[in-house]
Amino acid sequence: MLKLRHALAALSLVCLAGPALAQDAPPRPTTPDGWRELTLSDLAVAREVLNTQTPIPFDTENPSYPAWLQQGYEQATARAAAVTDQSGHYYTLAFYLSGFGDPHINVNSSVDLPPPTWPGFLAASRNGGAVVVMRDENDAEAPAIGAQILSCEGRTLEDLATERLYPFVLNEQLALDRRRAATRLFMNRPIPGAPAPANCRVSENGAERDITLRWRDLPDPADAYWAAYQTASVGARAEWGVSEPAPGVFWIGIPTFSSGGETGAQLDQLVRDINARGAEMRGARAIIIDVRGNGGGNSAWADRIARGIFGDGVAARAANASSRASAVDWRASAENVAYWREWLTETIIPEFGANSDSARFGRAAIDGMEGALDDDPPIWRQGSSNVARSGGLTQQRPRGGRSPFAARVYMLSNGTCGSSCLNFADTVLFVPGVQLIGSATSGDGPYMEVRNVTLPSGLATLTIPQKVWRGMGRGPLEAYQPDIAYDGAWDDASVRAWVMELVAAR
Repeated sequence: MLKLRHALAALSLVCLAGPALAQDAPPRPTTPDGWRELTLSDLAVAREVLNTQTPIPFDTENPSYPAWLQQGYEQATARAAAVTDQSGHYYTLAFYLSGFGDPHINVNSSVDLPPPTWPGFLAASRNGGAVVVMRDENDAEAPAIGAQILSCEGRTLEDLATERLYPFVLNEQLALDRRRAATRLFMNRPIPGAPAPANCRVSENGAERDITLRWRDLPDPADAYWAAYQTASVGARAEWGVSEPAPGVFWIGIPTFSSGGETGAQLDQLVRDINARGAEMRGARAIIIDVRGNGGGNSAWADRIARGIFGDGVAARAANASSRASAVDWRASAENVAYWREWLTETIIPEFGANSDSARFGRAAIDGMEGALDDDPPIWRQGSSNVARSGGLTQQRPRGGRSPFAARVYMLSNGTCGSSCLNFADTVLFVPGVQLIGSATSGDGPYMEVRNVTLPSGLATLTIPQKVWRGMGRGPLEAYQPDIAYDGAWDDASVRAWVMELVAAR
């Protein structure tokens, strides 16, 4: 039986479609004044959506959220005075949403932003610093591949990211975002008040020199640039499926837990493949559970996969070992109820069945929120009235325990693992003997169960949470730290070679 933590987070979804606020977006502004007016309008709607459709205004246990709801809005509207174009519009919205510091509260551009510029090189986080991994071969002044970027404008790269990136994009508390910042600093999309660096000091061939960054258009075509950017900043995603790259070594690729469409079919096939070979894998040399690129989705899939890999008994014991009394508070709103009715009908029942745990969960959410629509505050509590203190779960996993079966098990993370992927980690990493390798996982805030809302401009889409977790095992942004860390290149070939060397040495 699923423990309460998983039952309450059974559909902790990362990115779901949601109703737009406007069917026909207005034309884009053509003047700076027009962009400022549009920014102020979208900011006002964003605040209203957060105020009327999320638990934030009533959350006394996390006071920074309701405080930022108003204070962040005031700061963002002040910043709007400097907006002159589409980039300024987007990054002013991003300033407001990023200020909550919660991965489940954000904004994404619904249309392509103007093309960025680059200084003739790409950098990647490596060896505690930033290393050049791509350069404009026609620029004699561009630093060489392998050159280390020591500082920019007399500042450390960490300080520069804290000032010019983290208020708008990325989150300094997450390992992946700190790694991504080393790349993002050298890709410029104009952010009002946060200019791209103008000069840097680099070390190459045993000598240091100062360089002036000459920002220019991306290479044309830009495909190679964007592929290199992805590899440098995040790395390759896991490849779907079960494979055996060496005798007795099984590699399970799980790039997402997201329901619906093509991924639902891929997850169903993956569960079938794992169940078919589960006993064989448990008796083999090693199992690599590859969650690179997995940002979460539907925890029902995560639970099925965990049971297939470890067997029902071991998976249940691991899940129970990390269980604690908890609850969630749902924000009752007509929009949230309408979203769940559509989600239940169009995705959950076709994918899992009308009598599945997921369908029962959806119907309970609808009934609970409907019953609380006229309450003051309009909050439905699901779960225990007395909950445990949040935080500390990642420190309670078994260390050095004896594995319940022959195979050594590794969970491979590149830092994306959050939301339902973290629920999955709460089971996998509580199986004795399992090691986390690669990077720290991501971390969750207390808010979850998201849906998307397109702003009236049609230029940006909010990701908003519908519930807040009480007594969560992992505290806000608490991550699992790797037992064996990796600090090399994150392209697929390099990561796979490192893992196979690790397996062979043990």
